[in-house]
Amino acid sequence: MKNTVIVIMALVSFIACKKETRDQLKKAKQEVSNATKIISNAKEIQEESAKLKEVTPLTNEELKTWLPEKVADLSRTGFKVGKTGYMNVASIEGTYKAEDGRELRVEIMDGAGEIGSALMVGMGAANKMEVEEEDERKHLQTITKNGVKAKQTYYKKRDDTELQFIYSGRFMVIVRAKDTKPEKTWELVEKLNLESLTK
Repeated sequence: MKNTVIVIMALVSFIACKKETRDQLKKAKQEVSNATKIISNAKEIQEESAKLKEVTPLTNEELKTWLPEKVADLSRTGFKVGKTGYMNVASIEGTYKAEDGRELRVEIMDGAGEIGSALMVGMGAANKMEVEEEDERKHLQTITKNGVKAKQTYYKKRDDTELQFIYSGRFMVIVRAKDTKPEKTWELVEKLNLESLTK
């Protein structure tokens, strides 16, 4: 009987160790796979950045002309042009509000030119990584919507959504929507007419 108990305990211990080893191997494989993707993506991003370096960024006037007065039922309440935290990067930020209190903030940075293209290297690498994490406060995930790969964060208790993506390989876009679920936020993005930035 004593020998049987020892054998059973040894067997349980072996199975537990085997499962732990299997889990560690699986995690290690995933990390190697992610590292390989990062190296591959880095080369692609460097090439894209070199092309953007030769492109002339949009002017403040061109950005102001693009920024819509209304986005669906939200009216523009203000804007800042060329005031991004990144020096000498062509950028614009617009704020919008609806009568029911919903708010929208749209930030666009042009990745063209010497400084903008350097900024794109970091943002481009982050944008290409697949992530998902969720807790009681928020749900962050990488999604592709209408051909655009984005980091989507939904803040559950506040009912706010934040989207970060690169549009047309050049424009870094951050959209923050207050009291708005992800699907509705994407509907607002569609109404921004981003394609006119590339014309």
